[in-house]
Amino acid sequence: MGIRPRAARGDGGTAIVRDAAISVLARVDRDEAFADIVLDRALREARFSDPRDPGLLTELVMGTLRRRGTIDFALLPFLSRPLERTDAYVRNALRVGAYQLFYTRVPDRAALNETVAAVKAARGGGAGGFVNAVLRGIVRAGKVPVLPPEGDPRRLPAEGSAPRDLVDAFATSLGEAEARAYLAACLEKPPFAVRANPFRIATDALAGRLADEGREPAPCRYAPDGFVLGKPAPVFSDAAFLEGAYLVMDEGAQLIAALLRPGPGERILDACAAPGGKTTHLSALAGGKAEILAADVSAPRLRMLREVVTRTGAPGIRTALHDLTRAPLTPSSGLFDKALVDAPCTGMGVIRRNPDAKWRFRPDGPRRMARVQAAILRNAWEAVRRGGLLVYCTCSPFTEEDEEVVGAFLAERPEAAVAARPGGWPGPADAWTADGFLRLSPHRHGTDAFFAALLRKG
Repeated sequence: MGIRPRAARGDGGTAIVRDAAISVLARVDRDEAFADIVLDRALREARFSDPRDPGLLTELVMGTLRRRGTIDFALLPFLSRPLERTDAYVRNALRVGAYQLFYTRVPDRAALNETVAAVKAARGGGAGGFVNAVLRGIVRAGKVPVLPPEGDPRRLPAEGSAPRDLVDAFATSLGEAEARAYLAACLEKPPFAVRANPFRIATDALAGRLADEGREPAPCRYAPDGFVLGKPAPVFSDAAFLEGAYLVMDEGAQLIAALLRPGPGERILDACAAPGGKTTHLSALAGGKAEILAADVSAPRLRMLREVVTRTGAPGIRTALHDLTRAPLTPSSGLFDKALVDAPCTGMGVIRRNPDAKWRFRPDGPRRMARVQAAILRNAWEAVRRGGLLVYCTCSPFTEEDEEVVGAFLAERPEAAVAARPGGWPGPADAWTADGFLRLSPHRHGTDAFFAALLRKG
């Protein structure tokens, strides 16, 4: 990084932390890299002088990405040229500095001095002076991000911190009022939820272990084996995670496998299985006595899935490399009692957790994904026996990827019908639509956004 640690940290972190955050954000911005991957690498490689630094780095990266649209608009009065015409590092230094001033308790002195020091070391004194002038202007103006007035078409993109195309897509699918509430919920830091793995530890024992470690576990609202951790540890260095005692899963994700009510002796297909959270959950719900075929199109992702299966000790799972967008499974695979199609999607249901995805959104994304989803659904359906069940789900709130995909499938498949809501399902009753579909959302249920349809083959 080229920056020497300062002897005095103060209470606002060092220039090294700012440089790491700015560098991660510049890669996400310039190269459309995935923030979690780049951030994970930075956390592994950095040599921080304070145990609080990894948490600060994560907060600066993810918080800035969540609030980027608001920050970019609020920066306009302080700039003499468009933000997109500045160097990617400098542009994101302005965002990191503004995020600290607008949204954190980092002292002004630390936010200014350490951010400017990082820019000077990376881009020289001229760039450092520019960033210093802008950030001091924000302090003089009162550190309150100014928004467009109500009625201005720029208002919702700035207030909801999302690109115009994404705001329009949300409004089309959800209506403007719901889109506004949805975007507001996605600006909040998501809870850190985990699922106890019964093949390694009992749920009560995990709660006790996490409490003893000072992690402040609280039971999830709906998921019976889930906890929200008040003080999570980085998973790549957490002993309980590495031992397979728990998996990191949003509470909404923990409610999907339960729709199938997997049981002992059943043959179950997980059609888009990697990275394995729902696959191993299917095994757990069946008491480890189901026969599960976990298929995926990607060999590297299947390797990741096998690592999860090994770490968790989930039995009864075998894997298959297969592209279900092109063809059904081979006849030798046989028929299955139940199937899960956790379809690839635009991922706009998890933008509070993966806020960088907002800035990669393209207007044709839902339509392109719908073609992929429809193909996978048709081909997975061929593997389900008569009388069997299939769950189609996405982490997208767009009707184009959800109701429209299922509706078109039902229209072409007379033997397919929407099944009744499963008895004993632990999730919120108000998440079911009049058409019998499941819709979980952050502003209504505190989960990531999920859609699911339970279909029966007649």
